[in-house]
Amino acid sequence: MKRIFFLTTILIVLSLVLSVGVFAGGKDETAEAPVTLVVCIRGLDNPYHANYAVGARELGKKLGLPVDVLTSEANSQKQFADLRAEIAKTGGNMVASVDPNEAPDVVPIAKMLEEAGAYWVNWWNKPPDVKVTDYKYWVAHIQFDAVGQGYYNANELFKTFDTPYQGKIVAIQGMLANNAAIGRFQGLQNALEEHPGVTLLQWEGAEWDTTKAYNATKALLAAYPDVDGVWCANDNMGMGAIQALKEAGLAGKVLVTGTDGNPEAFDAIKAGYMVSTEFQDSRYQAQFGLTMCLQARDGTIDVESLAKKYRSWMIPGVKVNRENVDEFMKEYIDKMPEYDLSDLFANWAGEAP
Repeated sequence: MKRIFFLTTILIVLSLVLSVGVFAGGKDETAEAPVTLVVCIRGLDNPYHANYAVGARELGKKLGLPVDVLTSEANSQKQFADLRAEIAKTGGNMVASVDPNEAPDVVPIAKMLEEAGAYWVNWWNKPPDVKVTDYKYWVAHIQFDAVGQGYYNANELFKTFDTPYQGKIVAIQGMLANNAAIGRFQGLQNALEEHPGVTLLQWEGAEWDTTKAYNATKALLAAYPDVDGVWCANDNMGMGAIQALKEAGLAGKVLVTGTDGNPEAFDAIKAGYMVSTEFQDSRYQAQFGLTMCLQARDGTIDVESLAKKYRSWMIPGVKVNRENVDEFMKEYIDKMPEYDLSDLFANWAGEAP
């Protein structure tokens, strides 16, 4: 399997150096106060989001820096309030890796952190007309290729039909104003256009939620009992779809896809309920994003002089299906990888909108 993250012994001293004084240099900071590593995520119930916290804490342990984890519970106003409180608590002596709930949330977050003088990166969500380069402290917008993810999983699903690429599906969408959900659904549309023998009967939104996906799938199965597959925009919702299929006696006959690479998804692939997923290593995302911000603070990275392609860009995930799931789990899941962050742009996979 192609190694995405080039695992190696992590000596993330880089040019950050382990003296606390290296991290001083923002608003109202002193050499005695260590910078706080902050991750803002949706919650801890989804393993993908929870692993942001795991990665950040591992980095904090290595660097001897405090880590704060802010969970929005899918509430944008709570995310704003928590960030304001964190800025007040640290006096702006922080760097942040932020996974905003939805694209419209990005500008208020950017303004808040700009005023605080806190370097930060965001993952996934950003309105296309908002430019990272308009901000001094917004180091980068980074995402995975959501369109490619939706397309890959759709094609993997279509292959499983009694007659490959000939059948009917239903789809479970994520949060409708979320860039990942929009991109993945576009990938599904691209696959459908490429394979006119596959019909999308209906889709429903489930906001990344397992229970909502279960209810939506149950209703769709009542309307379309002869469906051939269920395309889901993430693994959390895929688990809800599988439960509905089990109750209908269709699990293993009608297969499901997802994205994120949650542990439950790998089990479902091995059990024959799920076709594929794409793993996004949020432990790596947290360590990578926070390291980038720390380097911006200490001057190793001159943010303003970075090429445009490094301010809004994509990194690759790992495609997982029934053929490679066992090998993949040995490499990425059964142990905590150590990441080589010596070249921050080693995994650059194209500009993002």
